[in-house]
Amino acid sequence: MGKFIKITSILLIVFGLGLYLFSSKNFDGNENLVLENGRNEFDSKTLYLRSSFPEKIPQKALDRKDTLIIGVPSPNGIFNPAFAIAANDVDINDAMWDPILEIDGNGEISDGICYMPEIILENNMYVFTLKDGVKWQDGTPITSKDIEFTFKVLMDKTYPGTFERDNFDVLGWEDYRDGKKDYIEGFRIIDDRKFSITFNSINAKKDYYFERIKPLALHVYGKDYVQGHAEDLEKFNKTPFGNGPYKFQQYIEGEELRLTSNEYYYKGEAKIPNLIFRIVNESNQLSLLENGDIDIIRKNVLATKDNLELLDKMGFVEGVLTDYLGYGYIAINHKEKIMQDKNVRKALAYGLDRETIVNACFGDFGSVIDIPQNKNSWVYPKDEKFFKYEYNPKKAKELLEKSGWKISDDGIRVKDGERLSLKFLYSTGNEINDILIPIMIENYKDIGIEILAEQMEHKTLLQRQIDAKNGNYSYHLASMFTPFANPDPDSSSRFSTTGPSNRISYSNEKVDKLLNDALLELDKEKRKKIYGELYRELSDDLPYIFLYENKNIDVYSSRVKGMENISLYRWFNKDLEKLYFE
Repeated sequence: MGKFIKITSILLIVFGLGLYLFSSKNFDGNENLVLENGRNEFDSKTLYLRSSFPEKIPQKALDRKDTLIIGVPSPNGIFNPAFAIAANDVDINDAMWDPILEIDGNGEISDGICYMPEIILENNMYVFTLKDGVKWQDGTPITSKDIEFTFKVLMDKTYPGTFERDNFDVLGWEDYRDGKKDYIEGFRIIDDRKFSITFNSINAKKDYYFERIKPLALHVYGKDYVQGHAEDLEKFNKTPFGNGPYKFQQYIEGEELRLTSNEYYYKGEAKIPNLIFRIVNESNQLSLLENGDIDIIRKNVLATKDNLELLDKMGFVEGVLTDYLGYGYIAINHKEKIMQDKNVRKALAYGLDRETIVNACFGDFGSVIDIPQNKNSWVYPKDEKFFKYEYNPKKAKELLEKSGWKISDDGIRVKDGERLSLKFLYSTGNEINDILIPIMIENYKDIGIEILAEQMEHKTLLQRQIDAKNGNYSYHLASMFTPFANPDPDSSSRFSTTGPSNRISYSNEKVDKLLNDALLELDKEKRKKIYGELYRELSDDLPYIFLYENKNIDVYSSRVKGMENISLYRWFNKDLEKLYFE
């Protein structure tokens, strides 16, 4: 996977057929690689790679009739939807938990384990009713008491996750957090299946928060819970207990997580009895798929023409290609004195050839970004009145000179006896980093900056960021990717001073105000205008060096059926119970 096959290709868009064709003169006799648009309710913009020779499915895979194996990057092992931070853990948790409300293929909120709520605006109140038949994996009915307990965990003083409690703003949540009350004033149980939630205010993102709330069973997680000790629930992280289509069976750390179908799942028992999440990396994932050892690769194959051609060559492989809700970036640790100089941050942006990096990684399936928003979002400023950073080493050098960083004899800049030497963290097993790092080192050396790259597991990198925020570790830059939790454009979690996902110690009063104003504004056009101001400020102040947006591809054996109606907003892992073998 580290090497790309260079094949001259021409991208043709056939509007009348709704097909995308990659035509190549040298493709083992195969003239056309066809990506077909979906034709269902939500997937008209989704592209599917269809198998050309399904009869090539490996016998090893055909013999495995009751088990689906999904290859995933190494998780952090936090199998608790309230506590999970890393996207890899969140994906796995989705197999074991269903939320209060769901996001449909259009990015709109819809029923989950509860019906859509009755909203009483004059009281800032939501009234929810649990659906008939929703149960835990042991057959115990889910009740309002389970939901209340889940809220207590989320609002607890020692809650270790990233749920945005400040913005969610349930009435009385702070009194519960601080131990002044042993109940949450805004949460009221009406009966076993009905409950109400009263908020201090209603904001534009309110409904989407309920997609993030996946309940915890009171009779399991709450058995020994003591207010002020939510962190004690971490003991259950490796033995999850949920309400989703699959239930936990065994976790072999570093190897795989084994699940079995939940016979009490309210949407109906999964068609494939057993599910395994197997840990793969970019060096072995395609060979495991080709040999029949796994059936699906989740989000770990770069969407490039060359990789699509490699997949097509296998014959039995299919794929689903969508835009990715999220973006890649280089995190800046604002706790470090060097990084608090905006001229240095701007020099890093001007001094990095991002266009070359993105082209090498994704080709036509990725693009450079200068703000923390995808170009397909309704809130993306079409006038693009924000700061852009084309590769300009001369400008970068001028900014560094302006801040007093002078070139020394060895070519690295020095100021007040300190070398401009930056510690850069990156995660293992990442093909993008393989391309990024050598270009970055060379680009920055050219403008007088030394990069000291340090590789580590992704979960270790996240912990190092937390350690640095707490003053217990030092680094300057880190290669990261953030998936959006939902289609709403709010990014308070990352960029507000007190945001739970703000691991870089970034603080900007103007940004805080704009984020808050945008969240409270219910008029869509007015909200869009506020975000335009926000993106201009962020692009100027640079909390991150924004890198790229790209397309996502999930790759699977053609023996896996039901991989349909997938969109930018809803992926196959949200509907695992629908998958089956032909």
